[in-house]
Amino acid sequence: MDLNDPELKAMLALHEGQLRQGPGSRRTTELLLSLAGPLPEEPRVLDLGCGPGASALVLAERLPGARITAVDVHAPFLRRLEEHAREAGTADRITVREGSMDALDDLPDGSVDLVWSEGAAYTVGFDRALGLWRRLLAPSGALVVTECGWIVDNPSEEARRFWDAAYPLRSTAANIAAATAAGYTVTAAYLLPDSDWLDSYYAPLEADALRVDASDPYAAAAAEGALREAELYRAHGHEYGYMGYVLRPA
Repeated sequence: MDLNDPELKAMLALHEGQLRQGPGSRRTTELLLSLAGPLPEEPRVLDLGCGPGASALVLAERLPGARITAVDVHAPFLRRLEEHAREAGTADRITVREGSMDALDDLPDGSVDLVWSEGAAYTVGFDRALGLWRRLLAPSGALVVTECGWIVDNPSEEARRFWDAAYPLRSTAANIAAATAAGYTVTAAYLLPDSDWLDSYYAPLEADALRVDASDPYAAAAAEGALREAELYRAHGHEYGYMGYVLRPA
């Protein structure tokens, strides 16, 4: 990921005002956390692709004994997370780490009780993420990861054309098979509801997209892409969705 790429910079700038950079909600985070238990009283948590902390802040609240390391490549997201953590009184339990979620070689094997990644694994590839993060889990640990995929057997040409260009999707069965092959047992799979896309993610994103500086070609292109993606979901969201997977070492 080249953070100096002007298209990527424009996309990140568009998302800087958002609490979430992908579909999700507090309710979904809490539900997935309940499915990931039981955990130790003082779990070691790694939130990968944390953004400004939508998940990390909920985890810190719901796991009062947790020590959370929140990882993201984009420093402005991390600064906002630190600000929110101070406001919530959880700053002493959340440590931010600027860097990629695929650059974790310094972390010992079996050193994490809960690896968490909502809406971010695609940036390194789902299969690659599963392989990289497996060694980090303690024997009784859990990985919670969300991944977009097809939820119908025969998606429309418009939806397939969009996703084939952006990030080729697979079925839930194929993603479960990939997790099993990577050394996990799949203990839960939960389809995120429409509200996690339309209310929590697209509504605030579209509002910001309509306010961008149209004279900046990169900002305008990022805004146009966000608006087009939201419209695609309204038309074809019944064909694809984010699935939350709860995985444990096999």
